[in-house]
Amino acid sequence: MAGQRPGGVVLIAVLAWIGAALQIISGVLVLTGVLNPEGISTETAWIAIVVGVISFLVAFALFGGSNIARILVTISFTLSLITAIVQVIAHPTNFVAPILAAIVALVGLVLLYTAKSNAYFRR
Repeated sequence: MAGQRPGGVVLIAVLAWIGAALQIISGVLVLTGVLNPEGISTETAWIAIVVGVISFLVAFALFGGSNIARILVTISFTLSLITAIVQVIAHPTNFVAPILAAIVALVGLVLLYTAKSNAYFRR
């Protein structure tokens, strides 16, 4: 049983891959001038690309059962949750996106620490 990859871990890894791909694509689109959002610099675009590549690698490690990757994703989800709470407090009229981000972070945390997930990462 410990060798079987839990569905929750697969879901988190796939979502991380999708998020990483979107970060990389958006960074490239800003650098090439296809996208030109106000306030986004080339430095920010490069940061998005680097973070996307790192996220992609962490997702592969998570998919492979790396406990270090699980810890990194846990930190990311925790920071996302804190950010969502701060955004709701700072901008209470604009609460939908932060609440959704908080829900995703909480579900991700739960999925990473189920009994099946714990057994998978202990192997």
